[in-house]
Amino acid sequence: MKPEERIKGLINESDVVTGPESDERILGDALEHLEKLKKPGRAGTQRNIWSTIGKLAAAAMIVIAALVGIYQFAAPGVAWADVAARFRTVPFFGATIYIKDYALLEPRQLELWMGPEGRARMRIGQQVIFGRPDQALKAFDIRRRMVVEPDQQAVELLDMLGDMEEYSLETVIRSISGGKLVDVTPLVNADAVISEDMVVFDVPSNDGPEWLRVYALRESRLPVGIRMWNPRGGSSVDVFISYFRRQPDEFFDASTFTTTLSDQSYTEVDLAHVFLKDPGGRFITEKDMREGKSNDERK
Repeated sequence: MKPEERIKGLINESDVVTGPESDERILGDALEHLEKLKKPGRAGTQRNIWSTIGKLAAAAMIVIAALVGIYQFAAPGVAWADVAARFRTVPFFGATIYIKDYALLEPRQLELWMGPEGRARMRIGQQVIFGRPDQALKAFDIRRRMVVEPDQQAVELLDMLGDMEEYSLETVIRSISGGKLVDVTPLVNADAVISEDMVVFDVPSNDGPEWLRVYALRESRLPVGIRMWNPRGGSSVDVFISYFRRQPDEFFDASTFTTTLSDQSYTEVDLAHVFLKDPGGRFITEKDMREGKSNDERK
């Protein structure tokens, strides 16, 4: 019996239930692990593990037990590549980001919205910042109602996001981590999963103690939360991600915002989120509430 046929039999004989896609992944990973086992010098032996079917079965069962444990939490059919691919298909997303430089400090909040063709809008403190791939960042101080130099932290984040004509979860992670977590393969974290509705991936750092965790919904395969942690000092980044079908064009338009900035009927609170459309039709700004206009009425 060929090794792959033997391993398929062991998968079928196990008590767990997996799908065809998961079986193929388990088979591929098992063969890869066992191929490593047959190389001379592993564990102090020169014997070929493929030569004895009994030892093959024992090794295969160990490998399969570990892999099935992983894929039970990442499956059916949910792997990091699935989550990354699904994220690239969303037309708009928003992210609320909390950054702490030290465990005992209060976090700093950033709000980020991304639209098609690399359009971006961010609020950080009392600044609202607009970005497009073919234009320099435009920043406004909503309290002083004037154009200002953009906040450096916002500049760094938006520069790392780059020309996101197609969304990339890897680029978002690179931006959040300040470029520290690059080209690292995320690993399924089964211990962090307490519900069948969610899958969790850990992204370790290659050259430091930092690590990052991504929470994704199993059915939609969309990431909803990201946490980055550095044991040194307890610095952290926490991200809550939300999705919507679209936002009006003026929401991402710096020129429209410039005109609105001089309109005294908008308070500084209104300006922080002006033109933002709630997907449930709820009020977003005080001006909307004062005027009694829901999203449906403002279309």
